[in-house]
Amino acid sequence: MGGEARTIHDVGLTPLPTGKHRHRKINGAAVAGSARVFLALALVLGVWQGLALLSSPTLFPGIGLTFSKIAKFYATGELLKNATVTTTRVTVAFLLALCTGTVTGILMGSSRFLEGLSKPIIFTLQTISSVIWSFFAVLWLGLTDLAVIFVVFIVGFPLIAIHVWEGVKSVDVGLEDMARCFRVPRSQIIRGITIPSVLPFLFAGIRGSLSYCWKIVVLAELMVGKGGIGYSLYFAWEQFRVAEVFAWVVVMVTLMLANEYLIIRPIELSVMRWRPKRMDDR
Repeated sequence: MGGEARTIHDVGLTPLPTGKHRHRKINGAAVAGSARVFLALALVLGVWQGLALLSSPTLFPGIGLTFSKIAKFYATGELLKNATVTTTRVTVAFLLALCTGTVTGILMGSSRFLEGLSKPIIFTLQTISSVIWSFFAVLWLGLTDLAVIFVVFIVGFPLIAIHVWEGVKSVDVGLEDMARCFRVPRSQIIRGITIPSVLPFLFAGIRGSLSYCWKIVVLAELMVGKGGIGYSLYFAWEQFRVAEVFAWVVVMVTLMLANEYLIIRPIELSVMRWRPKRMDDR
């Protein structure tokens, strides 16, 4: 007992996983996540096709007819042109909302005076309907791309600001005080405590804001009528071309999912590697 060397197994501790084991767990989680996504997609497609079989193609077109319209749009160049226009508008508006919303949320969370000053403004912006903002945009900016960008921005901005504000307020002040007692540099406190506390709220705001941006851009393009997926969808609906309406909806949903799984999620996993995984993700 006294002079014997003891291992972690002797005291009931679990050894830390090696690099190979960690890599295997990450790959397993990635495969499981991909399988769930494909299962959900298969379920949606199955329900869609089932409903199409029970209905008329003129009212509820099936998968084949819808994707034939998408192929037609691609062949004529209409798909790439409208997708590029809409994606550009959403990207510009969302980046503006992200930058201004993040700064506003940080200021609100850092100062009670600015919080009291900004809260009524933020909540008022969030309360006004996107339809009303579309009317204002057309009146103020005319039938221009700037009008579409303005509507999308004004809807996405409050969500980012509110989430970041809540994130800043959630920072553990006691943990920051303890770090100061040990004379930890301010830069390390921000990097090691403040930013990790705010990041989950920021990504929640990004997801909520971006989803709203994609929804609102359709309405804004419909009212402005300067091309894009929203205007093309409205034109197809006006002509009672239901298969084309479905086709443009599929294109928009595909772009939204691409944003989530090809851009947002990889960035989130990269910057939040420190966050422990849930048991069902391991």
